[in-house]
Amino acid sequence: MKPVILAPMSGFTHSPFRRLARKLGADWTWTELISAKMILTKGLDHPLLSFTEEERPLRLQLYDADPDDLFRAGELVLKHLHPDGLDLNAGCPAPKVTRLGAGAALLRDLSRLYEAACAIAEACKGHGIQPSVKFRLGWDKDHLEKITEALLKAGIKILVLHARLAKEGFSSRARWSRIKALKELVGQEVMVIGNGDVQSIRDISKLFQETGCDGVMIGRAALSRPWIFTEWKEGKILEFSLKDRIRLIKQLWKYFEAYDRARALKGLKVLVPRLLKGVHGRRYIVPWLLKSPDEMIFKERLARLQDEKRPFTADQ
Repeated sequence: MKPVILAPMSGFTHSPFRRLARKLGADWTWTELISAKMILTKGLDHPLLSFTEEERPLRLQLYDADPDDLFRAGELVLKHLHPDGLDLNAGCPAPKVTRLGAGAALLRDLSRLYEAACAIAEACKGHGIQPSVKFRLGWDKDHLEKITEALLKAGIKILVLHARLAKEGFSSRARWSRIKALKELVGQEVMVIGNGDVQSIRDISKLFQETGCDGVMIGRAALSRPWIFTEWKEGKILEFSLKDRIRLIKQLWKYFEAYDRARALKGLKVLVPRLLKGVHGRRYIVPWLLKSPDEMIFKERLARLQDEKRPFTADQ
């Protein structure tokens, strides 16, 4: 079966959430983007580089504007951490990344994109893994064919297309027809993974059928509905009650056990508003949980929610 994959999302797809996604049926996971320069200056002992065997197959994503930094950082992580793949981020439109000339900014200069992709491909040689690039259609204009030509020339074997322009962010509809065009362009020699506006298992099915892509990547929808991977495997829509979602939050808490308590609580609080999206009483429950001053009170409030027999109200 073609893979359905958890997308890399900065601040969200850390090791605990990747473990949850895999437990719920994600076929592959991806680290959030990691600075090559950070690896070279601070080493490999960083939470962003932490992963467990449960998260495999896992691809580690790097960003940088300097091909030499990308190559050296790639060599370092492949030699010592042994991820299942190495990925270049050429799609992130966040100013803190693009002002460095990295992420989606690479799409403004295809010669730099080519050199960066070559660095990733070169690092992968001798490690038995395939290089990949996650990218967008272009910076402010669609240059898919030229971008693809540069990436293929660099030796990239897995192309992950978020079918929007960098300048669009998430403000427009993803153009799935361009994912189809990409697959037709590269044929069977190169794997194409489609990304953008996948909200349900119906969308997964449609994206496969309409584009012929080899894999589907799910981003924002997986944060509020991580059981979408289970739904795809089982072929049916699942309804997760408040109590079901509290169980997922508690499972995440266990996955945060390697983190210090303050960081774990912060990480959980980032995910809580998304995991409770759509539940009855959410506008009261979420602020109440987020105001928990420490781990003990947070756990007590989770337990109270799980034991509550009635809908949660403002009075409670």
